[in-house]
Amino acid sequence: MKNSSMHVAYFSMEFAFDDKLQNFAGGLGVLAADTMYSFADLEIPVVGVSLIYHQDDDQEKALMPEAFMKKREETIEIEIENRKIKIIIWQMDVTSKNGHTVPVFFLSSYTPENTRWDRDLTKHLYASDKYTRLGQEIILGIGGYRALKKLGYNDIKHYHMNEGHTAFLGLERLRTNGYNEEVVRAKSSFTTHTPVSAGHDYWGYPLIYQTLGNMVPQNIKNLATPDNLGMTQLAMNLSHKINSVSKRHNEVCKEMFPNHEIENITNGIYHPRWVGTAMKELFNTYLPSWEQQPEIFQTAPVVIPTEALDSARQIEKSALVEWINQMPHNFAVENPSKEDLFSPDTLTIGFARRFVPYKRPGLIFQNIDRLREIGYKKIQLVFAGKCHKNDMFCNKLQDTIRYYGRELRGQIKVIIIPDYNLEIAKHLITGVDIWLNNPFPPREASGTSGMKAALNGVLNLSILDGWWIEGLERAPLAGWGFGSNLNKKNVTNRDKFDEEELLNKLKEAIICYYDEKDMWNERMKHAISLLSYFNTHRLVHEYNNKIWNTDKTNLI
Repeated sequence: MKNSSMHVAYFSMEFAFDDKLQNFAGGLGVLAADTMYSFADLEIPVVGVSLIYHQDDDQEKALMPEAFMKKREETIEIEIENRKIKIIIWQMDVTSKNGHTVPVFFLSSYTPENTRWDRDLTKHLYASDKYTRLGQEIILGIGGYRALKKLGYNDIKHYHMNEGHTAFLGLERLRTNGYNEEVVRAKSSFTTHTPVSAGHDYWGYPLIYQTLGNMVPQNIKNLATPDNLGMTQLAMNLSHKINSVSKRHNEVCKEMFPNHEIENITNGIYHPRWVGTAMKELFNTYLPSWEQQPEIFQTAPVVIPTEALDSARQIEKSALVEWINQMPHNFAVENPSKEDLFSPDTLTIGFARRFVPYKRPGLIFQNIDRLREIGYKKIQLVFAGKCHKNDMFCNKLQDTIRYYGRELRGQIKVIIIPDYNLEIAKHLITGVDIWLNNPFPPREASGTSGMKAALNGVLNLSILDGWWIEGLERAPLAGWGFGSNLNKKNVTNRDKFDEEELLNKLKEAIICYYDEKDMWNERMKHAISLLSYFNTHRLVHEYNNKIWNTDKTNLI
């Protein structure tokens, strides 16, 4: 078939291309999609592989992939407990402005030839029951490899596994290469994104033998830990190169996996996707090659006029405030009056991500009296996060933030958007003044929302973890860092320590915003300059040079 010779096959459980395609849960999928866009722009011969989830058996409620992709005629089969399960293939093309296409193939078991049980293997992302979740990872890794072969991709130079969910790709390649581990390793690489042990998938061997049968190699316990099959360990042991996603994450990975050499490639974002409308016009005027050559952002502090930047930022912020004020039901206070609504003249701080304990969404409220003292009528806070109805922690925390918002009525405005998706993220990262991030270190592998905010001239107020350690080193004026003492392990002490330093830095930011406007504008320019490095164009070049080692002249 045409283009059957591909340099890299990129396997990922998630790709966040569109909110209507619910095959992503967070940053992993956003990064994977951003990377595909850069592959297309740079005309790199890559093919993506993932799963698609139908969501519901009711045809009126089920996802209709036809709106986004085409169904291929080719199908494959996989085996689970000796049952043959038919897998259908959908193709989505990521096409750049210059016409280069990167195909991404999505696999699904949702076809009438399968039993209902097997059809539902790809019903929901990250199924809660272990059997279904394992089935999904079998479809992705084993089925994904078979799908590429069926589609004619017989000359792939390298297979890249994005997180441990994809590790069964290695087992299938072992089987088809006579269980020659060296042959498999030579063309395999792996990215780990998880700095917490509990975040890695492990399967009991009885379940593995039950589902995979004679596909399991005799030395599986050497490849994937002796007690349980660890997907991360399996992927690492079948890869010739492994990488982390920030320098700090690299240190954590080396502590977690001391027997492996781990490179680092710090994450980035696809900058054309995340820029606001007014900021895009600004860049088109003063940084005309910014889309193709993001390194030009390094000149932002010199070439972008202050008045033009300030005007663009006001347009972006006014659009956000108007959008927020159209959702009175999301304000912390009941029946908000005109005085409760957000103002485009007030310093606006955004916090949007999963409401999980280590992200510490409520940290800023821990000393509410001091927050009130330094932020009185000077700041407004917007939170966004989606809670599952059974997630007691998330729902309770959002209720607590609403309580604080009521306590601060007339002093500090608070809104909570009970959802978070690509559209909401775009509203927030383009319109706020400060992006707040305060996870418990060192649990932030990288993070990319702060990069998206910086692209739009937003300043980061972030704990020194993940990418922000590198960001602040590259551009000290691009925001504020706190929580530098990473050795404090006690949760209670750490929270108190970080909250105190957070409020100290917030006080500095408030003074800068209201009393040092020239410095604020200078800081915004330096924030933008960070995108000369923290972009996926740079990221994919690094993958090629450090990890894949394919012929550079064929890629760039």
